[in-house]
Amino acid sequence: MKNQIVSEYVKYCLKMGHAPANVFQLCEHLGIAETEFYHHFGSLEKVEESVLLIRWQEVAEKFAQDDQFATFGITEKMLTLHFAFIESLRDIRSYLLWKLKDWKNPMDQIKGLMSLRQAFQDTVSPMLSAASSLGEIPDRKVISKLNVEALGMNLAFVIHFWLKDDSADFERTDACIEKSVQLTMDFVGRNAVDKLFDFGKFLFQGFQR
Repeated sequence: MKNQIVSEYVKYCLKMGHAPANVFQLCEHLGIAETEFYHHFGSLEKVEESVLLIRWQEVAEKFAQDDQFATFGITEKMLTLHFAFIESLRDIRSYLLWKLKDWKNPMDQIKGLMSLRQAFQDTVSPMLSAASSLGEIPDRKVISKLNVEALGMNLAFVIHFWLKDDSADFERTDACIEKSVQLTMDFVGRNAVDKLFDFGKFLFQGFQR
Protein backbone atom coordinates (compact mmCIF):
# COMPACT_ATOMS: atom_id res chain seq x y z
CA MET A 1 0.00 0.00 0.00
CA LYS A 2 2.86 2.40 0.75
CA ASN A 3 4.14 2.28 -2.84
CA GLN A 4 0.58 2.59 -4.16
CA ILE A 5 0.02 5.75 -2.14
CA VAL A 6 3.17 7.30 -3.60
CA SER A 7 2.23 6.22 -7.13
CA GLU A 8 -1.28 7.66 -6.85
CA TYR A 9 0.09 10.86 -5.34
CA VAL A 10 2.23 11.33 -8.46
CA LYS A 11 -0.77 10.65 -10.73
CA TYR A 12 -2.92 13.09 -8.78
CA CYS A 13 -0.34 15.86 -9.13
CA LEU A 14 0.00 15.33 -12.87
CA LYS A 15 -3.74 15.13 -13.55
CA MET A 16 -4.72 18.07 -11.36
CA GLY A 17 -1.65 20.22 -11.92
CA HIS A 18 -1.20 20.63 -8.17
CA ALA A 19 -0.65 18.51 -5.07
CA PRO A 20 -3.62 17.40 -2.94
CA ALA A 21 -4.68 20.11 -0.51
CA ASN A 22 -4.82 17.64 2.35
CA VAL A 23 -4.71 13.95 3.24
CA PHE A 24 -8.48 13.62 2.82
CA GLN A 25 -8.31 14.59 -0.86
CA LEU A 26 -5.61 12.04 -1.60
CA CYS A 27 -7.41 9.30 0.32
CA GLU A 28 -10.64 10.06 -1.52
CA HIS A 29 -8.72 9.76 -4.80
CA LEU A 30 -7.28 6.44 -3.62
CA GLY A 31 -10.52 5.17 -2.19
CA ILE A 32 -9.03 4.45 1.23
CA ALA A 33 -9.69 5.67 4.75
CA GLU A 34 -7.37 8.25 6.30
CA THR A 35 -6.48 5.74 9.00
CA GLU A 36 -4.94 3.52 6.30
CA PHE A 37 -2.87 6.45 5.02
CA TYR A 38 -1.48 7.14 8.49
CA HIS A 39 -0.30 3.57 8.82
CA HIS A 40 2.33 4.46 6.20
CA PHE A 41 2.87 8.24 6.25
CA GLY A 42 2.53 11.02 8.78
CA SER A 43 1.86 13.76 6.23
CA LEU A 44 1.64 14.57 2.53
CA GLU A 45 5.15 16.02 2.76
CA LYS A 46 6.47 12.58 3.68
CA VAL A 47 4.75 11.11 0.61
CA GLU A 48 6.41 13.73 -1.58
CA GLU A 49 9.81 12.96 -0.06
CA SER A 50 9.28 9.27 -0.78
CA VAL A 51 8.79 9.63 -4.55
CA LEU A 52 12.52 9.44 -5.27
CA LEU A 53 13.40 7.59 -2.10
CA ILE A 54 11.25 4.54 -2.87
CA ARG A 55 12.70 4.30 -6.38
CA TRP A 56 16.21 4.28 -4.96
CA GLN A 57 15.33 1.70 -2.31
CA GLU A 58 13.93 -0.62 -4.98
CA VAL A 59 17.09 -0.33 -7.09
CA ALA A 60 19.38 -0.82 -4.07
CA GLU A 61 17.42 -3.86 -2.88
CA LYS A 62 17.48 -5.42 -6.33
CA PHE A 63 21.26 -5.28 -6.58
CA ALA A 64 21.79 -6.25 -2.94
CA GLN A 65 20.27 -9.62 -3.91
CA ASP A 66 22.20 -9.90 -7.21
CA ASP A 67 25.12 -12.34 -6.96
CA GLN A 68 26.70 -11.03 -10.18
CA PHE A 69 26.60 -7.43 -8.93
CA ALA A 70 28.54 -8.54 -5.85
CA THR A 71 31.46 -9.55 -8.11
CA PHE A 72 31.72 -6.12 -9.76
CA GLY A 73 34.52 -3.69 -9.01
CA ILE A 74 33.54 -0.52 -7.17
CA THR A 75 33.47 1.68 -10.28
CA GLU A 76 31.30 -0.81 -12.16
CA LYS A 77 28.96 -0.95 -9.15
CA MET A 78 28.59 2.82 -9.12
CA LEU A 79 27.94 2.93 -12.86
CA THR A 80 25.36 0.15 -12.61
CA LEU A 81 23.52 1.88 -9.77
CA HIS A 82 23.43 5.23 -11.58
CA PHE A 83 22.20 3.73 -14.85
CA ALA A 84 19.55 1.60 -13.12
CA PHE A 85 18.27 4.47 -10.99
CA ILE A 86 17.86 6.88 -13.91
CA GLU A 87 16.12 4.12 -15.86
CA SER A 88 13.71 3.61 -12.93
CA LEU A 89 12.73 7.30 -13.04
CA ARG A 90 11.68 7.39 -16.68
CA ASP A 91 8.02 6.68 -16.02
CA ILE A 92 7.74 9.59 -13.57
CA ARG A 93 9.83 12.07 -15.55
CA SER A 94 6.82 14.29 -16.23
CA TYR A 95 6.18 14.55 -12.50
CA LEU A 96 9.83 15.36 -11.75
CA LEU A 97 9.94 18.01 -14.48
CA TRP A 98 6.82 19.59 -12.95
CA LYS A 99 7.93 19.27 -9.34
CA LEU A 100 11.54 20.33 -9.91
CA LYS A 101 10.90 22.99 -12.56
CA ASP A 102 12.66 25.62 -10.43
CA TRP A 103 15.68 23.44 -9.69
CA LYS A 104 18.44 25.64 -11.10
CA ASN A 105 21.56 24.36 -9.35
CA PRO A 106 22.31 20.60 -8.99
CA MET A 107 23.61 21.25 -5.47
CA ASP A 108 20.51 23.07 -4.22
CA GLN A 109 19.31 21.76 -0.85
CA ILE A 110 15.91 20.40 -1.95
CA LYS A 111 14.12 18.37 0.72
CA GLY A 112 13.21 15.29 -1.34
CA LEU A 113 16.62 15.20 -2.95
CA MET A 114 18.34 15.43 0.42
CA SER A 115 16.44 12.33 1.62
CA LEU A 116 17.47 10.52 -1.55
CA ARG A 117 21.10 11.56 -1.21
CA GLN A 118 21.24 10.30 2.36
CA ALA A 119 19.76 6.93 1.34
CA PHE A 120 22.21 6.73 -1.55
CA GLN A 121 25.13 7.43 0.77
CA ASP A 122 23.88 4.81 3.24
CA THR A 123 23.95 2.29 0.38
CA VAL A 124 27.33 3.12 -1.13
CA SER A 125 29.25 3.75 2.09
CA PRO A 126 29.64 0.03 2.96
CA MET A 127 30.54 -0.65 -0.68
CA LEU A 128 33.39 1.85 -0.46
CA SER A 129 34.50 0.37 2.85
CA ALA A 130 34.56 -3.12 1.33
CA ALA A 131 36.49 -1.85 -1.71
CA SER A 132 38.97 -0.19 0.64
CA SER A 133 39.48 -3.37 2.68
CA LEU A 134 40.16 -5.25 -0.55
CA GLY A 135 42.75 -2.67 -1.60
CA GLU A 136 40.67 -1.61 -4.59
CA ILE A 137 40.68 1.99 -3.40
CA PRO A 138 43.03 3.59 -0.86
CA ASP A 139 42.08 3.65 2.80
CA ARG A 140 41.95 7.36 3.50
CA LYS A 141 40.20 7.53 6.85
CA VAL A 142 40.42 11.31 7.01
CA ILE A 143 38.52 11.91 3.78
CA SER A 144 36.41 8.74 3.44
CA LYS A 145 33.32 10.80 4.34
CA LEU A 146 34.18 13.19 1.52
CA ASN A 147 34.23 10.27 -0.92
CA VAL A 148 30.67 9.33 0.02
CA GLU A 149 29.58 12.97 -0.19
CA ALA A 150 31.17 13.31 -3.62
CA LEU A 151 29.24 10.33 -4.96
CA GLY A 152 26.00 11.67 -3.47
CA MET A 153 26.54 15.05 -5.10
CA ASN A 154 27.32 13.33 -8.38
CA LEU A 155 23.97 11.51 -8.26
CA ALA A 156 22.18 14.85 -7.84
CA PHE A 157 24.18 16.25 -10.76
CA VAL A 158 23.19 13.31 -12.99
CA ILE A 159 19.48 13.67 -12.16
CA HIS A 160 19.65 17.41 -12.88
CA PHE A 161 21.44 16.76 -16.18
CA TRP A 162 18.89 14.09 -17.17
CA LEU A 163 15.94 16.42 -16.55
CA LYS A 164 17.52 18.91 -18.96
CA ASP A 165 18.45 16.26 -21.54
CA ASP A 166 16.40 16.25 -24.76
CA SER A 167 18.56 13.80 -26.73
CA ALA A 168 17.06 10.62 -28.21
CA ASP A 169 16.78 7.88 -25.59
CA PHE A 170 18.73 10.20 -23.27
CA GLU A 171 22.03 9.32 -24.93
CA ARG A 172 23.70 12.42 -23.51
CA THR A 173 22.73 11.35 -20.00
CA ASP A 174 24.34 7.94 -20.58
CA ALA A 175 27.55 9.74 -21.55
CA CYS A 176 27.20 12.04 -18.54
CA ILE A 177 26.92 9.06 -16.19
CA GLU A 178 29.98 7.39 -17.72
CA LYS A 179 32.14 10.48 -17.50
CA SER A 180 30.98 11.87 -14.16
CA VAL A 181 31.09 8.56 -12.29
CA GLN A 182 34.53 7.78 -13.72
CA LEU A 183 35.77 11.23 -12.74
CA THR A 184 34.37 10.86 -9.21
CA MET A 185 35.88 7.40 -8.84
CA ASP A 186 39.22 8.77 -10.03
CA PHE A 187 38.97 11.17 -7.10
CA VAL A 188 38.04 8.33 -4.74
CA GLY A 189 40.72 6.04 -6.15
CA ARG A 190 44.46 6.39 -6.34
CA ASN A 191 45.23 9.84 -7.71
CA ALA A 192 48.19 12.14 -8.00
CA VAL A 193 48.11 12.95 -4.27
CA ASP A 194 48.51 9.28 -3.38
CA LYS A 195 51.30 8.83 -5.91
CA LEU A 196 53.12 11.88 -4.58
CA PHE A 197 52.75 10.58 -1.02
CA ASP A 198 54.06 7.14 -2.05
CA PHE A 199 57.03 8.71 -3.80
CA GLY A 200 57.80 10.88 -0.77
CA LYS A 201 57.62 7.82 1.50
CA PHE A 202 59.92 5.94 -0.88
CA LEU A 203 62.48 8.75 -0.79
CA PHE A 204 62.24 9.06 2.99
CA GLN A 205 62.77 5.35 3.49
CA GLY A 206 65.67 5.40 1.04
CA PHE A 207 67.46 8.14 2.98
CA GLN A 208 66.97 6.22 6.24
CA ARG A 209 69.11 3.34 4.98
